[in-house]
Amino acid sequence: MRERVLAVGESAEGHARKPPARRVFLSHTSELGELPKPRSFVAAAKAAVAKAGDAVVDMDDFTARDAAPEQLDREMLAEADIYVLIAGFRYGMPVRDRPDVSYCEQEFQLATEAGMERLVFVLTEDTDGPASLFRDLRYGPRQEAFRQRLHDSGLTVTKVSSPGELETKLLLALNRTVRPRQTSMPAGRISNVPARTVAFTGRDELLTGLRAALCSGQPAVVQALNGMGGVGKSTTAIEYAHRHADDYDVAWWIPSEDPGLIAGHLADLAQALDLATGQDPPKVALARLRGALQSRERWLLVFDNAEDPAALRPLLPGGDGHVVVTSRNPNWGDIGAALPVREFTRSESVQLLQSRCDQLTEPDADRIAGALGDLPLAVDQASRLLASTGWTADTYLDLHAQRAHDLLAYHDDGSSYPVSLAAAWTMSFDQLAHENPAALNTLTLVAWLAPEPVPLTLLTHQAGDAGAAARDPLAFAELTAALRNRGLAEVTTTTIQLHRVPAALLRARSSHGNTAEDDQSVAWPVIAVRLLRAGLPDNPLNNPASWPPWQSLLPHVLAVCDPARAIRTVTAEIGALLTYAGIYLQTRGNARAGLPLRERAHTLYKDAHGDDHRSTLVAANNLAAGLRRVGEYERARELDEDTLARRKRVLGEDHPDTLNSALGLALDLSDLGEYERARELDEDTLARRKRVLGEDHPDTLNSALSLAIDLGGLGDHQRARELNEDTFTRRKRVLGEDHPDTLLAANNLATCFTNLGEYQRARELDEDTLARRKRVLGEDHPDTLVSASNLAICFLNLGEYQRARELDEDTLARRKRVLGEDHPDTLNSAHNLVVGLTRLGEHERARELDEDTLARRNRVVGDEHPDT
Repeated sequence: MRERVLAVGESAEGHARKPPARRVFLSHTSELGELPKPRSFVAAAKAAVAKAGDAVVDMDDFTARDAAPEQLDREMLAEADIYVLIAGFRYGMPVRDRPDVSYCEQEFQLATEAGMERLVFVLTEDTDGPASLFRDLRYGPRQEAFRQRLHDSGLTVTKVSSPGELETKLLLALNRTVRPRQTSMPAGRISNVPARTVAFTGRDELLTGLRAALCSGQPAVVQALNGMGGVGKSTTAIEYAHRHADDYDVAWWIPSEDPGLIAGHLADLAQALDLATGQDPPKVALARLRGALQSRERWLLVFDNAEDPAALRPLLPGGDGHVVVTSRNPNWGDIGAALPVREFTRSESVQLLQSRCDQLTEPDADRIAGALGDLPLAVDQASRLLASTGWTADTYLDLHAQRAHDLLAYHDDGSSYPVSLAAAWTMSFDQLAHENPAALNTLTLVAWLAPEPVPLTLLTHQAGDAGAAARDPLAFAELTAALRNRGLAEVTTTTIQLHRVPAALLRARSSHGNTAEDDQSVAWPVIAVRLLRAGLPDNPLNNPASWPPWQSLLPHVLAVCDPARAIRTVTAEIGALLTYAGIYLQTRGNARAGLPLRERAHTLYKDAHGDDHRSTLVAANNLAAGLRRVGEYERARELDEDTLARRKRVLGEDHPDTLNSALGLALDLSDLGEYERARELDEDTLARRKRVLGEDHPDTLNSALSLAIDLGGLGDHQRARELNEDTFTRRKRVLGEDHPDTLLAANNLATCFTNLGEYQRARELDEDTLARRKRVLGEDHPDTLVSASNLAICFLNLGEYQRARELDEDTLARRKRVLGEDHPDTLNSAHNLVVGLTRLGEHERARELDEDTLARRNRVVGDEHPDT
């Protein structure tokens, strides 16, 4: 399936037979197993041992036993063929009965006394790593003395300074070390393992883990954790069998999809070993085979595509050989160690694509790999198709978007896989449709969502029988188990996830023949939209309790609202989903990403219902709020003026929706520096809201806050303070101290203190508000950055110029990243930093920053704006 790429230093004869594996004892202190990050010295050493075709022995291999650690240490060392010491700067744990000697030093002494082959590697002083790698406050002198004794021992001591250097030098040393002569084979080497793929890519870590699991004395199971077909389980097992062919006298491949045929394949092995004839009953052949394998070493059995642990368990032989099981079913825990076979890493996908398609650039290969979810068989198939057709990446991706099933149905005769990816998955879908149609329906619904984990609670919002089944714990457990055991989806206790390749195939399968207008009401895309609308959390605006469920549902909201699906029967539901998604993104500090969603919602409602429909006006109001949040004040003003006029005419002047538009327009005017017009409008709106809604209603308090801003802009700071104090008190009582609306009131009140010269009171309130906003909203949320900016102003006013400068620099950097360099809030931070730099005497830097800020403000808000 994949071309093999020769590593540096590897010969083209790399497939030749290798001598038997040796057991290599790794002696090291514990910190070397963790440091440095991300790859430790011990991990590098294990990789070298695996590449040399040997097996690792160290204290990590100990299993629970009623024996002292020092006794286990001696036993493990006695079983090893080669001793390797990695000596760092820490001495390690003293031996219980020899407190003056560490385990590492005792292991060196025992290896010396036993006359073992010893390979010693010492970390040099220029080794990179954290302080914990070098510091040994208790036993540091002992380790220095031990390191010196190593140099004086007469052994060749190899110095290394990085994990990579250790891997290279240890591999070289192992390859140079004389191996024991291979014992004779009982009756020649016997194997029916399929030919390896010429182009095997990656999987080194997986193969190393498989080898370690097999050498631990337990059977190992190679499986895809999510059970996907095409992920490379069988290919990995084949590659392992060939890489370690010289470690086995018998290697037998047993197709196991049909449990009834497994015994026959084992009987074939019995005949190959001259243990039975074709006339012997299968039970007799199996009994003789089991007895022979129990008394023999150096054999490997691979049960490929086994799906039923109960059926396979009686057929597993005992003894000291090795068993590998490949399966989509993850439930093999009581038989062997589970080693998940996952998708390629992105670099492995790109490597395979470029190895077959020289003209493919790395960015294009990355795009193709992303579209295929790094599924190995899909990537292999794409590489063959691109190589044979000469298509560009854009051509392939367009076909994948429009005709995924046809594209994935392509099958190259040179592929090691017997059928195309589409055919393999189609067989799985057909079988599921026959055995558990409800499970297939659930999987199909998930396919129309995003390729991200889907909360299982969302599926309880399905309509009809499907929803009833999802709300029945027993029925739903049976349904999800059917998907998990067949490897069709990754199911946890809280989520279900389908890979993007089978999802694309299922979407093609379920949309076939269902394109007529009459069918749209029952089409899967419509069902998916209605599911999300029914399962949507509360309005996320300043509602922290709704944010966690919103975070998990947002990818699915965006998926079902994809414009490419062109759904016309659920415009209202899509508009609501887009509106709330835009609000969520704004309230979590990413208003710019939410703006296109609000714009699309407004367009949908306007096209469907006209300009004066209530839903259109609600969407217009929300869009204006989004424009205001990203600093597009003039556009927001124009939209709010139009919406307010329409609402007055359609709903009346005192309607709550009309008053919302009035508040929005007042905020626009204030942002544009038109404080007098804003004040007049806010005073009228506040009076109406008090009369219609009451003094403690959240909307009334919003108007009070807006009016206080206007008063501050007009210089009436005392009245602004009184209004803010009243609003802050009411919000604390009604909403609680940590509610985002309460924190907004606290922020505005602190600004009043600053304007009135009460700098210490402002500082105390700003510090408290900043701490709360960091905890509730996050450090990069725009509201948190407002509090940080205000606190920096307090530092300036109190003469703490250096603290002000540090906080302004941090806030400016965050605002540039979050809001953009031309956002008004970003320009405010730049201006405040100019003031701080000037106070500190850094006039040249202040002048350059001030000139840049002024030029940006002239371009963004005009030279007549008060801030300019």
